[in-house]
Amino acid sequence: MRYGDRQHMKKTNKAVDILKRIFLTMLFPLVIYVVMFILTRSRGITYYGLTVDMWRTVLVNSSMTGVAALAIWLQVKNGRFDFSGGATMVLTAILAGNIVIQNHQGPVVYLILCILFAMILCTITGIIYIVGRLPIMICTIGVALLYESITYLVFDAQGLIMMSNTKLTIFGRMPYILIVLAIALFVFVGYSYFTVSGKRAKLLANNQQAAVNIGINEKKNVIQTFVVCGVLLGCAAAIYGSNNTVAPQSGLSTANTLFSNIIPAFMGMFVGAASVDAIGVVVAAFGMEILNYGLSCLGYGAGGWQQIIVGSFMLLFYTITAQWPRIQAARAKKARMNEA
Repeated sequence: MRYGDRQHMKKTNKAVDILKRIFLTMLFPLVIYVVMFILTRSRGITYYGLTVDMWRTVLVNSSMTGVAALAIWLQVKNGRFDFSGGATMVLTAILAGNIVIQNHQGPVVYLILCILFAMILCTITGIIYIVGRLPIMICTIGVALLYESITYLVFDAQGLIMMSNTKLTIFGRMPYILIVLAIALFVFVGYSYFTVSGKRAKLLANNQQAAVNIGINEKKNVIQTFVVCGVLLGCAAAIYGSNNTVAPQSGLSTANTLFSNIIPAFMGMFVGAASVDAIGVVVAAFGMEILNYGLSCLGYGAGGWQQIIVGSFMLLFYTITAQWPRIQAARAKKARMNEA
């Protein structure tokens, strides 16, 4: 075979591999869409999947969910479960939003301030974790309570209301919300896969003692990870403040604000197996929003039934993914027996 033919074959195989990876990654939302399309049509609902409003709603909701899930997953994949993320997001939105409104600034300043405040708050959380030498759960719960109390001390405990200000809230709507999502993806992927500290964080999560023994500065790496998480939470706060009335919080109620987006964080690892986990998280968020929209069309969009359906779906998904290596091994064993 000539050199040119070999190069052409390599390019063709590479293109086929890329298309295969894209298909496998998008298979999850595609299957959900087909199932919900069939169910809605069987109930006589003809507008599901065919309206611009539906896809606009799905994209907006999945962008918010995806950004928040990326922030959760960054800490989880590095061996930490941060309960203060929701409080950081809420306090950030209140601080940045009110400053922008009082000083008559624009949406770009609002986004920048959200990222800046979230980075500062996350850095403080990381310092408390390191200096206090507390278990991560106790530390972040304490920080969450602290940040929640501050929401009552700033701006006369009025929280933030700026949904009606269409000029300030563009990053909570299409198409600008995709810019925020792109920033979050760029930061996550860049840090996790293309920086030394991101790779060291993975080593620390896999084997902390071995990583420390080879000279990795754990404290420095923890701070770096918290700072990057602050960027992601700042992006999430910019979207959250644009689409919600943000009231002062107490009693760890902010934990639900962030962890209501936790499902794609854990699903993303499996969904993104053919690509990278960050893409998997966003695609999982997209698939879950397709499911939620379909449930709303069927009349199960709120209340107990939605929780039961989504919870059952999660349990089934996690059960299958947990048993997937065994399923693959059984299939391979059966194939070898058939060949014999």
